[in-house]
Amino acid sequence: MANDLLLLEALLDASVDGIHAFDLDCNFIAFNRAMERISGLSRENVLGRNAFEVFPFLKKIGADKDYYSVLAGKTVVAKARPYTIPETSRHGYYEGRYFPLKINDEIIGGVGIIRDITQQKLAADAAHTEHQRLNFHVENSPLAVIEWDSDFRVSRWSEAAERLFGWGPEEVLGKHVSDWKFVFTEDIDSVLEVTHRQREGVERQGVLFNRNYTKQGEVLHCEWYNSVLNDERGHLVSVLSLVLNVTTRKIAEEERAALFVRERVARKHAEDADRLKDEFLATLSHELRTPLTAVLGWASLMRSGDVPQTEFANALEIIERNARAQARLIDDLLDVSRIITGNLKLELRPVDMVATVEAVGEAVRPAAQAKGVRLQIVLENKTHFINGDPNRLRQVVWNLVLNAIKFTARGGSVSVSIGSDENNARLVVTDTGEGITSEFLPYVFDRFRQAEGSIARRHGGLGLGLAVARHLVELHGGTISAESDGPGHGATFVVELPVAPAGQPETATSDAWRVRWQEIGQGKGRTTRNQLSGLKVLVVEDDADSRALVSMMLKRHGAEVVAVATVDEAMSTIAIEPADVLISDIGMPDQDGFELIRRIRRLPAERGGNTPAVALTGYATAKDRERAIAEGFQTHLAKPIEPAELVNAIVELKGRAMVPLEPI
Repeated sequence: MANDLLLLEALLDASVDGIHAFDLDCNFIAFNRAMERISGLSRENVLGRNAFEVFPFLKKIGADKDYYSVLAGKTVVAKARPYTIPETSRHGYYEGRYFPLKINDEIIGGVGIIRDITQQKLAADAAHTEHQRLNFHVENSPLAVIEWDSDFRVSRWSEAAERLFGWGPEEVLGKHVSDWKFVFTEDIDSVLEVTHRQREGVERQGVLFNRNYTKQGEVLHCEWYNSVLNDERGHLVSVLSLVLNVTTRKIAEEERAALFVRERVARKHAEDADRLKDEFLATLSHELRTPLTAVLGWASLMRSGDVPQTEFANALEIIERNARAQARLIDDLLDVSRIITGNLKLELRPVDMVATVEAVGEAVRPAAQAKGVRLQIVLENKTHFINGDPNRLRQVVWNLVLNAIKFTARGGSVSVSIGSDENNARLVVTDTGEGITSEFLPYVFDRFRQAEGSIARRHGGLGLGLAVARHLVELHGGTISAESDGPGHGATFVVELPVAPAGQPETATSDAWRVRWQEIGQGKGRTTRNQLSGLKVLVVEDDADSRALVSMMLKRHGAEVVAVATVDEAMSTIAIEPADVLISDIGMPDQDGFELIRRIRRLPAERGGNTPAVALTGYATAKDRERAIAEGFQTHLAKPIEPAELVNAIVELKGRAMVPLEPI
C-alpha cells in the first residue's frame, strides 16, 4: 500500500497540470508539484487547510460554486478564470476541470485539474486589442474594404463598401463573387482569371481595374488593390481588397477615346500597376534624398571648415536652392493628396491672367537663362479677367512653363502667350524641346506618370506638375490639352479658361503679386530692414531651431522679440506685458497652439485678449487653415516660411502701410 501511494504521488507530481483534491469540507487533501509552481505555495502549507482560506479569490469570483457543484456529483469546467494569491503576490488566469472523488460510488470529495493560461490569455487579449485597432482603421478607411475567404466568399464588408455599392453586410457576407450581380458582365472573365492566379499562388499582390454594379444597378469603374494571404504551405487563406471608385475619371477618359482604345488602356493599367508603384516609390526616394544630400553635405563641410570663405556664398545658395526644391516637392505631394481626397478648395476672386503670366514669366526667367533657354512672353495689350483662385492659377502657369524649360535643351526656346475670345482666355505654352511620343501622350496628365521610367532618366521630378495643373484647370471650369509631333519636335500645352462676366472689379494686388513671384523665382525675400521697428512680438515654438530662426527673422526687421517654448511660458509672458503680435506654432506637446489662442481670447482686451495672432505651422491643408482662423488666429502661414512673407503678414495684421520693397 505504501508503495502504491508513493507511485500515485510520483504520477501526480509528474503532471504539467496542477492537480489537487479536497474533502467534503473543501479542505485540501492532495496538492501536486505543478500546483506549488502555479500558486507559489508549498503543499505542506496547504494540506489540511480550507480551499477558500488558502485562495480567497475563489469566493470573490464565484468559483466556490464549482467546489459545491462537484461535491453534489457534477463535473465542472472553468475557463479563463482570474486568480490572485496574496501570500505570493501571484496573479493571472487559469482554466480548470473539477470531478467528484468517489469510493464505492460514494462521494468523499473532489479533484481539480488546473492549467495556468496567463500567458495565453495575455497574448489573446493583446491580439484582440490589436485586432480591434486594425478593425477600427479598416472600418474607417476612405477606401471600401472587402475580404474574401479561401473559397472567394465575402468575409468582411466595411461601411465604406456599403456606402459605395449599396449592399449591407447582412446581404453579402458568405456569398461567392458570382452569387449576386456584382461584377460587370464583360469583366467576369478577367475577375475569374485573377482569382485563379491568386488561388494558384502566382499573384500575391496586384491591382485590378474592372466594373461593378451597385445595388441600384449603376455601373462603377473601380480600382481593386488586392493582397493575398497564404499559409505556411502556400495555400490560400484570404484576399484583402481595397476598392477605389474611379468612375468620374474613367468616364472622362472614355469620352475622349474609342471603345477599343478604352479597353486597351484598362488592360495596360492593370498590367503596369505594380511597376508604377515601385517606380514611384523609387523616384520619390531619389527626389527626397537628392536635395537633402546637398543640404547636409554642404552644411557638414561648412561646419568642419572645409569650405573656403570665397565659396561660402555659393554653398549657401546651393543649400537654399535644394531646400526650396524639397519644399516644392512636399507641396506637390500635399496637392495630390488633396486632389485624391477631394479637399482641394478654391478661393475665387477676379484674376488678371495677363498680369499673372507676366509675373510668372519674370519669376522663372533666371531658371531659363541658367539653362541657356530663350524665354519669350507674348502678351496682348489688354486684361483677361478670370473668376478664379490667384494662387492656383499662378501654380498652373508656373508648372507649365517650368515643365517646358525642363524638357528644352540649351539653345532652345520656350514661348508663352495669352489671348482670349468672347468666352475663354487661352494660354499657350510652346517649347522646342524633346517632344512627347504618341504612346505616352494620353498619359501625360496622369499622376506619377513619366515618359522616362527607369533610374537612368535624365530629368528629375515625381511627375506631379502636369497632373496638378490639369486638376486645377478643371476645378476652374477649363480644359487643358497637350500636342506634340513626336520626339524632337517640341510640345504645346493649351489651357482654356472661361472669362469672368463683364463688369467685375479688377484686383488691386496684381503688381504686388508680380513683385512677390519675381522674388520667389529668384529665391529671395525682400522687405524693409526696420519695417517692424518698435513692435513687440511674442514667438511660441517648441522646436528650438525654428524658434531661433523666426526670432532672427523678426529681429533683423526691427522687432522686439520674446521667444518661448510652451503655452504656459507664453501666458506668463503675456501676464507681465502683452505683445503687439503673437506668432505661434500649432503642434506642440502638452498644450497646442489652439489651446494657447483660446486662453488668450478669454483674456480682457487690456490684458492682451485682442492680440493679433499668426499661426505658423507645418499643418498646411485648407482644413488646417480654416480651423486656425475659427479658433482665433487672424492669419495662417505654412512652414517653411520666407522672411518677407512673415514680415508682410505681421505688417498687414497691424495695419501698417507697405513701404517700397528694397533688398535686405
